[in-house]
Parts: sequence; C-alpha cells; structure tokens
Amino acid sequence: MELYSDKLIRVHYAAEQSILYADWQEQRPYSAAEVKTAFMDVVSSARDLNIKNLMLNFSDNTQDLTEEEYKAALAQLVVGLLPTTIRKIACVGTSSSVREDRILAAFNEIKESINRPLEFSFFSNRTKALLWLKK
Repeated sequence: MELYSDKLIRVHYAAEQSILYADWQEQRPYSAAEVKTAFMDVVSSARDLNIKNLMLNFSDNTQDLTEEEYKAALAQLVVGLLPTTIRKIACVGTSSSVREDRILAAFNEIKESINRPLEFSFFSNRTKALLWLKK
C-alpha cells in the first residue's frame, strides 16, 4: 500500500511482510535539505504503523553529501523514529563503499547517543536486505 510519494521518495507498506519501504526515485542533484524532508516523510509514515522493520532503497542514488550533511540527515531520521516501534533499518546502497562507510559511521555515532536498540546495516541488494529484516 502506497503511503506517500513525491519527486524524490516513494514510501509504501507491505502488510504481509510488516515492512515499511522507502525508495529513492530520482537521479538528479539534490540538497541535504531535500534528504531531510524525505526522511521526515518516512518518519511520518512509520509513526502511523506498528512495525519493526524499515528498508531504505538508495541503490539508484548517485548523489554524495558531506559527512556533516549525512550525520545531520541521519540524526533527524533516528530521532524521528524514536517514538516508533522500528528496530531494524536495512539500507540497499550503491557501489560506493566510501559513501556507505561514511553513512554507517555517522549512524553508529548517533546510535551511541540514544538509549534504544536500533540496528542498521547496508546491503548490496533488496533480497539480502529482506532476509536480514526477517531474522
């Protein structure tokens, strides 16, 4: 069931899997502010559902942000998800291991400052991400 869609992100819920999916839709330059807005759309959808798993699909995303921009966007996502029941976030990434390493480092730094069990992992494809979420 589609919950939200705009030029950057599509958020849909698969009730049979109990997973909230967020897919990046557009391959064009965008700003950190647009990423934050997209993450807030994900948070808004997550707050309306009682789910434990979120899959972020950024495999078609070619834009790179600075380390500080990643950290700020992820902090907004994590803080927004605090009042939800989400426990695992799977991210289907690109082939840019440098970017994924930056994002993972930012997430781990943010996670240390919150007192909540929240897992985050990168995957090369949706199938692997889905298997991890279902564990």
